[in-house]
This record gives sequence, C-alpha cells and structure tokens, in this order.
Amino acid sequence: MGAVERYRLSEGLVVGRKPLPAGDVILSFVGPEGAAQAIARKALRPTGRSGRLSLFHHLRYQVYQKPGNDLPTLTQVELVGRLEGLEAPGRFPYASYLAELAFRIASPEVAGKIWPLLISGLKGIAKHPHPRMAHLWAGWRVLKAAGLAPNLGGPGLYLLDGERVEQGGVYLGPEGMQALAAVLRLPGSEAIALLAEGAPLDRLQQALLAHVRYAVGELGSAQLLPASHVRGRE
Repeated sequence: MGAVERYRLSEGLVVGRKPLPAGDVILSFVGPEGAAQAIARKALRPTGRSGRLSLFHHLRYQVYQKPGNDLPTLTQVELVGRLEGLEAPGRFPYASYLAELAFRIASPEVAGKIWPLLISGLKGIAKHPHPRMAHLWAGWRVLKAAGLAPNLGGPGLYLLDGERVEQGGVYLGPEGMQALAAVLRLPGSEAIALLAEGAPLDRLQQALLAHVRYAVGELGSAQLLPASHVRGRE
C-alpha cells in the first residue's frame, strides 16, 4: 500500500523550468490544488518530453515520490492545452511575473481561488492590445484571493506596507486609489475597461511591485519588466 501511495495525480500550469545537469528539468506548477514542483528526468534530451513541458502548458501529470528525495519525479504527462502568445517580448515579462506571484502564494487553502484568476489573467495578457492592464488586474486580484490585498481605508493618497497613508510609499493619488479599489472589486473586463479610461498605470504598477515585495517578497521576474515599471516611488 505504501508504494501505491507514493504516486500522485495532479493538474497544473507549467510556470517555471530550471534545467539541471544530465538533461533533467525542475518544473514548477500552479494548479487548482496549489503550487508544486517535480523533476522531469532527461527532459532536455532529443528523445525527451520537452515540448509538452514548455512554459504555460496546462498538464495533467503523475509524480512518484521516492523515499528520501526532496522532489517527486514526473512519470506521466497529458497535455490539456497551451496558452498561446505569451512568448511575445511585450507580453512575456507580464506573464512571467504573474505566474511567479501565483506560484509563491498558491497554498492549498487559496489555490482554488487563485487558479481561475491566473488562467484568466494570462489569457488577457496574451490577447489584450495593452497586456499591462490585464497584468495589473490579475496581479492585484490574486493577492486579494490569497488574503493579501492592501487596506484602502483612510484618507491618504499613498500606499505603504499594505496601508493607505498620507505620506511615504508609492503615491497613487485620488485617481489611482479609485482605480485600485475598482480593480479589487470588478470583474476583469470591467476593470480593464476602467483602466483604459486614463487610470495612472505607472503608479498602479509601482504600487503592485512594492506591495508584492512587502507582502510576498522579491520576485526574480520583476527584473524582466520595463525599467519604468520597477521604480518603487513616484
């Protein structure tokens, strides 16, 4: 019975790949049940399964947890679907940041809420003429789903350490505060339409990055974003 229990079936989106010596790859997944990692043996060899294990592929997969190993080994893979268009240079940084954020916060307790937001956000990033708007909506909403949304009560026009304050942190201004409150409340299409009406996107982006650093920690994919987005203050 113990040997059988070491096999586990899961579902998830490939959100990270780390090549290892000998052609192995560590895969990172986000799925309806949470975030996970597994080793795909010899996946980079010509006869391997690298094509099915690409970033942003939606998989059903089986892993085997060998006693004494930190990570399970991928044993079976079924390709459910793939999110097309995210490899484009103007879209990939936003998709990578959202995927890494979801991976960091998708505990089993909140993954069921994060999963549909991640998929919806990535589809928006892939298709919307202005992918940053879809990225902003999805980034703030996955934080809210994880219980990490900022507290917008109070009179201040700055956001600092998860609180609305009168000085310090990232300046959002009245328009930015109104837009952020709407993003945290409205469905994706309505929120993105509101952002397109002249919301201060640079401020909202800087506030998102600063809040993620405070609530989650530094994300490596932040380095991929345009330099104008990464400034912590405005």
